Amino acid sequence: MLADAACELFLERGYEATSVTEITRRAGVSRSSFFNYFSSKAEMLWFVFDARVAALERALREHDRDVGTALRTFAAGEVPEILALAIAEGRTMDVEGELETGRAVRQLRIAAAIEARLRRDGHDARRAEIVAAGYAAALVGTVWRWALLGAGRHRLDALLEGAIVTAEEMHGSDG
Repeated sequence: MLADAACELFLERGYEATSVTEITRRAGVSRSSFFNYFSSKAEMLWFVFDARVAALERALREHDRDVGTALRTFAAGEVPEILALAIAEGRTMDVEGELETGRAVRQLRIAAAIEARLRRDGHDARRAEIVAAGYAAALVGTVWRWALLGAGRHRLDALLEGAIVTAEEMHGSDG
């Protein structure tokens, strides 16, 4: 409900011009209700994506899963539909700056988690860093592609599977 109200307002007024108070008013809830779920407007956009990244990080910490299998857990849960709308309508919502910054931060977070896993599995630091960056770029790039293709018309897990296979081929199946 909050995310729907926010998206409507972002489309009408733009991201920067929309306040949390306006979002809560549109949703019919109090400001404190908003902050029970989100710490900021930006967190609302990234909420589902961040939950999927947390699941990926947990999967990477498990010793019985390779990187490719762990990456597949990203698409196993709820898809980030609000983020997809923001990506597709970035200019209209005036949210392009937030998306650019958020994408970079999260791609680095994903790469760091993959790098840690690869190093734990015995890869040297330089190779682990490079391979991890490639996997992270494949994952985040696929989310962007999925959103721009029309999130409701394509399956994120199917697109991600193709990206993982390509990344594994490029990196010599370092998963």
